[in-house]
Amino acid sequence: MTSPAAGQRASRGGWHRTAAWYRVPGVTALAVGLGVAFGRPDLVLLAAPLLLGWAAALLAGRHLVGRPAPRAVSVVDAESFGNNAADVVTTVIGGDGVEFASVAQPGEGRGPIGRMVTLAGGPATRTIRSRFRTTGWGTTTVARPDSLGAGPDGLYLAGPVRRAPTRTELILPAVVAIPPFTLPPIIGGWAGAHVSRRPGQGSDLIDLREYAPGDRLRSIHWRAYARHERLYTTRTLSDADAELMICLDQSAYFAPRRVEGVRGMWRRAARRVRAAIVAAVAAVDARRDPAGHAARVDAERRLRATSLDHAVAAAAAVAAAHLGQGDRVGVMTATVPRRLLRPGTGNRQLQRIRHQLALLDDRRTRMLQVAWWGLTPGQIVVWCSPLVTPAAVHAAIECAARGHRVIVIDTLPFAGMLARATAADTDHLRVLAVERQLELDRLRGRGIAVISWDVGDLPGQIAEATRVMRGRR
Repeated sequence: MTSPAAGQRASRGGWHRTAAWYRVPGVTALAVGLGVAFGRPDLVLLAAPLLLGWAAALLAGRHLVGRPAPRAVSVVDAESFGNNAADVVTTVIGGDGVEFASVAQPGEGRGPIGRMVTLAGGPATRTIRSRFRTTGWGTTTVARPDSLGAGPDGLYLAGPVRRAPTRTELILPAVVAIPPFTLPPIIGGWAGAHVSRRPGQGSDLIDLREYAPGDRLRSIHWRAYARHERLYTTRTLSDADAELMICLDQSAYFAPRRVEGVRGMWRRAARRVRAAIVAAVAAVDARRDPAGHAARVDAERRLRATSLDHAVAAAAAVAAAHLGQGDRVGVMTATVPRRLLRPGTGNRQLQRIRHQLALLDDRRTRMLQVAWWGLTPGQIVVWCSPLVTPAAVHAAIECAARGHRVIVIDTLPFAGMLARATAADTDHLRVLAVERQLELDRLRGRGIAVISWDVGDLPGQIAEATRVMRGRR
């Protein structure tokens, strides 16, 4: 699912003279003046080729005066869009009669201006295809075709266009494969992937009873008949589906600290040098050990993730896992304004959930009281929160007190914050970790399962969450 492109202000301009247009006549006049003053005709002869070349280039580029500058327009190939990647088609218009034109193109993992493509003069319209790939989500700039055109011998220049019209797309969050939660027996239900507490047709055996007229023949327990020579039928618990409501906490937002460098010109130069060195080392590393390089890139990406990134990734993963086994899943923001997507089933519901998650932003808003969440009886609440405020912890406890099964997913990016923390921040983070651990133990003591998305080992944490939920009384 994509959103239409959003155009931004562009300073295209037209063809204008460069310093070379004035430099050659100046050098020629200086050479002629020196030759006349000192009686050196050889200086005039040395400057003559420069003047002739300048005149020839001037005649060749006179048609550029008054013409519009070359421009580039990027569109996304809808058929190739998906899995956080797409083919970007850039059309360069007005490239005839120029020496060359350079256009910024997106690169895989390098943003909308990942590389510059230089085209020699040729047809009036030319097409460039590039591949865009990102690990992010939300409204993302896919392409920004900044361009530069040059006339013969560089006497005329069009651009550089540094704010070309951009192409933006709504990137849906990726889905991480995790196992679904093994839920305790559900009160009601007749069909699904979970066990209910109601006797009926299912897979979980209760006991055996004597056969009565009207019982299904396939429910006869033939091994009991062979032992007792009497007909017995199995009595089972009926299967049931679950209804999950994924609640997102946007009342707090945490992100790893950004490293600040020197300011001004030196800052930009240092950033460019560092980026070039990192790119060169990454290219060599990717060739030597592709698997290890991919793992290191994924680890660095996780260290840069924010609390909202963890919440969105967790919500998408939980929704995909339970929708895949036939459960009903919905999503809502537990803050003002409340955005609700009612529970549903199937792949279309997963696409709706991912689209709803992609529209979230990092603005912090006030949390609603649990009574205003609109939870229905029997819903299983998946509470995605950084758990740094008493209100967030109290919300999970109140949901459990209202009779809901509660699964808390801790979305605080503690590892990234600790890796980027200064010496003064490290002590504060350690105190915060101790306080949060006490709150998490308090939740587990009430039978509320807690999973930390930042730690990893999700299958092991889900198994532990199942043990905590089954031990609830």
